[in-house]
Amino acid sequence: MADELDPSSEDFATLFAQQEAKPALHVGQVVKGRVIHIGAEGVFIDAGGKGEAWIDRLELTDDEGRLKVGVGDEVEAIVVRTGDEVRLSFKLRQGAQSREALQMAASTGVPVEGKVAGVIKGGYEVTVAGLRAFCPFSQMDLRRVESPEEHVGRVLEFRIVTYGEGGRNVVLSRRRLLEEEAAKNAEVTRQKLSVGAVLPGTVAALADFGAFVDLGGIQGLVPVSEISHSRVGRPADRLRVGEPVTVKVLRIDDEKGKVTLSLKALEADPWVAVPARLRERQVVRGRAVRATDFGIFVELLPGVDGLLHLSEIPPDRQRAFRESAANSDEITVLVAGIDTERRRIALALAPDGAVPGAQFESGVAANAILTGTVERVEPFGVFVRLGPGQTGLIPNAELGTPRGTDPRKAFPPGTEVKVLVISIEEGGRRIRLSREQAAAHEEQAETQAYMRDAQKKGGGFGTTLGERIRQAQKK
Repeated sequence: MADELDPSSEDFATLFAQQEAKPALHVGQVVKGRVIHIGAEGVFIDAGGKGEAWIDRLELTDDEGRLKVGVGDEVEAIVVRTGDEVRLSFKLRQGAQSREALQMAASTGVPVEGKVAGVIKGGYEVTVAGLRAFCPFSQMDLRRVESPEEHVGRVLEFRIVTYGEGGRNVVLSRRRLLEEEAAKNAEVTRQKLSVGAVLPGTVAALADFGAFVDLGGIQGLVPVSEISHSRVGRPADRLRVGEPVTVKVLRIDDEKGKVTLSLKALEADPWVAVPARLRERQVVRGRAVRATDFGIFVELLPGVDGLLHLSEIPPDRQRAFRESAANSDEITVLVAGIDTERRRIALALAPDGAVPGAQFESGVAANAILTGTVERVEPFGVFVRLGPGQTGLIPNAELGTPRGTDPRKAFPPGTEVKVLVISIEEGGRRIRLSREQAAAHEEQAETQAYMRDAQKKGGGFGTTLGERIRQAQKK
């Protein structure tokens, strides 16, 4: 028998460890237990593995003072005090319509349920246990909502921060409960938070510059540029408050307490589809989405834009295209060039009558002689437009003008010139031209044509023909 009572025995140690391992109760927790003893002032409850607690006997009596429970009955109640003596409340759990229950909730901090009756000056009128209470706007949410009326009619939990005048002055706070819950969740979220992490969240608020996402007690910002590969005008056009989302963590600034998130990073790369969907010299329909000082950006595929440079738009039509961008109108364009490495697409206006999907082959080829229009003159040469989306450069050395000639005066914008294509580089993005060589080729061709014509007529190659050739060259 002595061994059985020895505190050092294994059985005693096991029982002691089990007693120490009992989960601690906390205020506001709902527990179920069976009545094990009824005293003159209190009813004792066995809360299972969580220990014993008691309820004021008056809470379990009817209007005539008769006890409504007996030993062995199961009771569900809420914890209102912990420590050496755990106290429960049956009425508070049942939402008893009594000032006594509310006063107890105010003193213990136990949350109470209330129905939002309406919006009044400075906040909300809330009905709690049959009494009118007040919740300021600032105490309803962690962030002020755009439309206060959205809470009207909802049954929510609050904490009583003021209870006075026998229940005639009751002030509530829902925000305190949300902050406490957020603080608990934040501890868990911090363990997961790292650059590159993919986390679930909920859209908490929307602004013109982005969307705030609650990750679980910690909020991060998805800038408008990170919402989607597709162009987004306003976050509200794509997201709504309360919507569940999955985001990727881009940056964490511990000093400023800022977390930058991205939805776009989890989308498929839209440029993967470009080789299969777009081809150079193809006519396509796109949506004009943004006007800049240098041109119009056109969305060709979701998340893929091309640039229609101002040089490709006649001056008398530039204003109309800016208006198209402001209205997000659809326009027909020609794909002038695709640079997948730099993710750039150059556009030109489609020829009149061109049908989307049509393919226009380029007439620009090495050694071809073409007629173009002077676009502009730079110190190093003259830019000549050869066709939609095709502009080449005549270096000064290839202009074929006498020394001292001013190119700006000799080649004003709009002047037609014949050029020879010297080279095509960088996939057609750089075209070198020569006016001098074009003239020489043309002159040579005229000479050869004249000689062939003279031979057919029986002419010789004496002095007379030589004079004729020189005369033809002078022309």
